[in-house]
Amino acid sequence: MLHEFTINVPYKDIEAFTEKLNVVGVYNLYYEPPIEIIKIQNGYGVEEKVDDKVDLKIYASDQEVENLPMAYFDIIQSTLAVSKEEIKHTSRDEASWGDDFKFEDVDLGNGWVIVYPDSTEVYTGKNVLKFDPLAAFGTGLHETTQSCLRLLLNKELTGKKLLDLGTGSGMLAIAASLKGAAKVVAVDYEPVERELRHNAQLNEVTNDIEIVQADLIDGDYAINDNYDLIIINIGGDETAAILKKHHLLKRSNDFIVSGLVEWHTESLIEQFKASGFSIKEKLHTHEWVTIYFTKSN
Repeated sequence: MLHEFTINVPYKDIEAFTEKLNVVGVYNLYYEPPIEIIKIQNGYGVEEKVDDKVDLKIYASDQEVENLPMAYFDIIQSTLAVSKEEIKHTSRDEASWGDDFKFEDVDLGNGWVIVYPDSTEVYTGKNVLKFDPLAAFGTGLHETTQSCLRLLLNKELTGKKLLDLGTGSGMLAIAASLKGAAKVVAVDYEPVERELRHNAQLNEVTNDIEIVQADLIDGDYAINDNYDLIIINIGGDETAAILKKHHLLKRSNDFIVSGLVEWHTESLIEQFKASGFSIKEKLHTHEWVTIYFTKSN
């Protein structure tokens, strides 16, 4: 059995509490910082609510600790000077822990469905993009990812060469591969190759996917090749900086740009228009904006 013990503590004291527990050999701890989502120019930011209280969760397994739950009730009470009544306790079979949350398949409305590992659905007459969310950003649930997929999967990409900037777990790179792209260069600041290769294998794609870990703004990596399509799903300010540093508007006549918020798009649109691009398609989902830019040869 896996046991979960929960106490409600002041956030400003959380480090002191975790250190005391670590000293007595209790390490499996979890808490969520109290934050408030706030609007900033480039999208959203977070602000810590330092005066709030948080639930500190403490985990222990029967396979590792004897006499649970009483052993941990005693440790928590003596170490943190709290009463037993202040400690909430639940337990369940370890094999079923985490079953409360499962990703639901996403029908993109264009003949394609994102299908997650636990799905048992059969989608007759529809195309399937299999996806297993691991550690990297990009589960397919965010509006920006879905909008990019709706634009991307409606294009004829057979034999094309694409650049995917901010690839995350590689959903867009894999979607382009399923549409017949000959080569996709997928770039991310984080080490995402394991996740991307895993999902590429799930979809049985065999094209050339090159994965690059690089800092596109402050690093030494340079984009020197030309592409049939460039996808950028990062953010307005970051996109503008990358376009400028890498002279990217000379590298393709077609761009899908997302990660934009409705109150911060005009300057980026002007940057594209100044280089001869026009808006071919624009998708607006809640406050998130995705734009397909194109330029005539």
